[in-house]
Amino acid sequence: MAQDSEGQRHHGEVLLALRRRVAELEALCARCREAAAAARHSEERFRHLLASVTDYIYTVIVRDGTAVTTRHGAGCLAVTGYTAEEYRDDPMLWLSMVPEEDRPAVLDQARQALDGGDPEAIEHRIVHKDGSIRFVRNTPVVHRDADGRVVAYDGIINDITERKVAEAEITRLSLHDGLTGLPNRVLFMDRLRQALMLAARRDETVAVYFIDLDFFKDVNDTYGHEVGDAVLSAVAERLLGCVRRSDTIARIGGDEFVGLTPAIGKAANAGVIAGKMVRALREPFDALGHVCQLGGSVGVALFPDHARTGDALLRQADRAMYAAKRSGRNDWRLAGV
Repeated sequence: MAQDSEGQRHHGEVLLALRRRVAELEALCARCREAAAAARHSEERFRHLLASVTDYIYTVIVRDGTAVTTRHGAGCLAVTGYTAEEYRDDPMLWLSMVPEEDRPAVLDQARQALDGGDPEAIEHRIVHKDGSIRFVRNTPVVHRDADGRVVAYDGIINDITERKVAEAEITRLSLHDGLTGLPNRVLFMDRLRQALMLAARRDETVAVYFIDLDFFKDVNDTYGHEVGDAVLSAVAERLLGCVRRSDTIARIGGDEFVGLTPAIGKAANAGVIAGKMVRALREPFDALGHVCQLGGSVGVALFPDHARTGDALLRQADRAMYAAKRSGRNDWRLAGV
């Protein structure tokens, strides 16, 4: 009887231990379910957050370092003009819509992600389905398994077209005259520097022109600045008509303009252009109903004959222009003559 009682007691202890273990496992399972639910909730919140700050997300499924499937979020239609179904049906659509010049950077970014790196975000162009050019910021987020292997990566796409257009406009305004639209001094000097570097390598002649209007102050004093501005805009058009499309006419302030003709050939060709400028400015200007008679004095300096730097050439052309004014205005002079 004592042995039976001892056996029953042992059996009861084992049963109790099993029940406690089952309870522990059930509690562990409950915690796992809660953690999984929290993870799903966290991932869903992350997705919603991304959706609020980005235009769309594409997901690339990776196996053994190779992309096997790509899914594009619904927002791709608004950004690219293509639907998620069109991307699914044409696996190379994502690349073919990138202009050829931008493809190396895009391919390099994808290769870094597939190789397990942490590629940085890049900005590149895409061709929208309607043919327009858009700018996007492409930010990959790589996902790895427990062994560190890449299993997928998300591409977060932001449409930055408006920002790029605004930046380009700001740059344009900073480099161009607000009234005439011509390049300003900064852009002119940069083009002159590049032209001189090229001319030095090719043993070519470059001509620089300094143009100052004659009697322009009389226009402002007689008719007002609105008429004066109209005259300046007309002067810009006439000077542009005296040079090639590859040449440069710039306004550097007030009624002062400068010109640049790279690879001019013979020095006499610069004289021909300067003469055209003088004759163009000699013709009357019809500005807002007022006929204004002006004129222009032009100075010409040549590289490498008169100077070898941009600043020095401009100074030489300026001196030649004043020589033309002293000789009676409405004429042109070559530096050193």
